[in-house]
Amino acid sequence: MKIIWRFSLTFLLLTLFLPVLASAQNEKKVAFGILLDNTGTLRTQFGNVQILGNAIAQSASQRGFVSLFNFETSGDSKNPFAVVASGSEWSQDKSAFEKYIVGVKVVGGQTTLLDAIRSIGKAVDAKATSEKLAEKIIVLVTDGEDRASEVTEKQLIKELKESGVKVYAIGLVQELDSSRGFISDSSQNKSKSFLKKVTKETGGNVIFPKLKKDTKVEDLLTELFAEATKK
Repeated sequence: MKIIWRFSLTFLLLTLFLPVLASAQNEKKVAFGILLDNTGTLRTQFGNVQILGNAIAQSASQRGFVSLFNFETSGDSKNPFAVVASGSEWSQDKSAFEKYIVGVKVVGGQTTLLDAIRSIGKAVDAKATSEKLAEKIIVLVTDGEDRASEVTEKQLIKELKESGVKVYAIGLVQELDSSRGFISDSSQNKSKSFLKKVTKETGGNVIFPKLKKDTKVEDLLTELFAEATKK
C-alpha cells in the first residue's frame, strides 16, 4: 500500500484542529505514552503511522507531557525480536516530536507488542505519579499483531487496570491476513480482537480506519477520543 497522505507533516499540523485534545486551563493534566509501531508488517503503511503519531503527539502536548515509543531489534540474527525502545524524553516540545518521528525507521524481528504496552504503561504511571498528573493514557498506532511477548493478555489488562492506565488505539489492520484457518482465527481478527479488548477493559477506545486519499486526520482522532469528551 502506498502512503495515503501525500502532503507534508508541516502542512498537516498547521491545519489540524482537535477540540477533543484542545488545551484549557481547567483540564486535567495527562501523561501520554504514544507507541508508533515500526515493525515489518507495517512497512508499507509506515508513512501513515508517522503522520498519525505526529498529529497525536502535537495535540496531546497541549494537555500534558508526551513520550514517544517505538520498536528496536534485539537478539541474534537467527532469532531477532522487535522490542520497545526507551521512550523519548517527556516533553511538550512540538518540534522535538516531529524530529523524533522522522528519525524512526522500520525494524525487523518478532513483535512483542504486549510487552511493549506493559513497559509503556509503567513509564506513564511513573510519570503521572511523580508529576501528580490526573490521567494516564497510552495511544497505539499499530496493526495489533504480537508474536513473542512474555506477558499474557489477561495479565497485561489486569496491570493496566490496577494502575489506571487507559489505552486508545488506531488499528491499521487492513494488510494483515484475513484468511481463517481450520483451527485458528485469522491474523487480522486476532489483532482486532486484542485491540478491542485492551481498549474497552481499560476505558479507552479503538478505531479501524480504512484510509483513503481524502481521509482527514482530525476526523479520525475526534472519533477515537469521542467518549473522552463525554466524561
